[in-house]
Amino acid sequence: MNRNQRRLSHQNGLRMQKKPWNEFKDVTLEAVQSHELFDKTSNFRPDQVFQNNKYIVQVFFHCMRDYKSYTKVMIRRSDSKPELSWSDMYRIKNEVFGEEIEAIQFIPKVSELVDVANLYWFWIENKECLK
Repeated sequence: MNRNQRRLSHQNGLRMQKKPWNEFKDVTLEAVQSHELFDKTSNFRPDQVFQNNKYIVQVFFHCMRDYKSYTKVMIRRSDSKPELSWSDMYRIKNEVFGEEIEAIQFIPKVSELVDVANLYWFWIENKECLK
């Protein structure tokens, strides 16, 4: 993504944040097509992507950790600001995955830290599933 595209994306995110919360939509196809336009070499491809006017949620199925399979969930604000309230994260979990699903917020050890953007992660054990 070039500087102009980032600037336009940021401006659009700021406009979207001013609107009231709306329903999440599955935008996986659009996200994959957009990603392929910008970075054909990356292996970082979500299995599913949801978006409303406030947040973008990327879902990665079957991530292994300690011999268990998890669904890894990445959340970021549409305007890329670093604020994310616990109540918003809880609402996202409920709306995208269901009210009776348990999720674990993950804070990695220093040797596994990747901190390149204002992203938040939680994990769902794969005995659970999307609603």
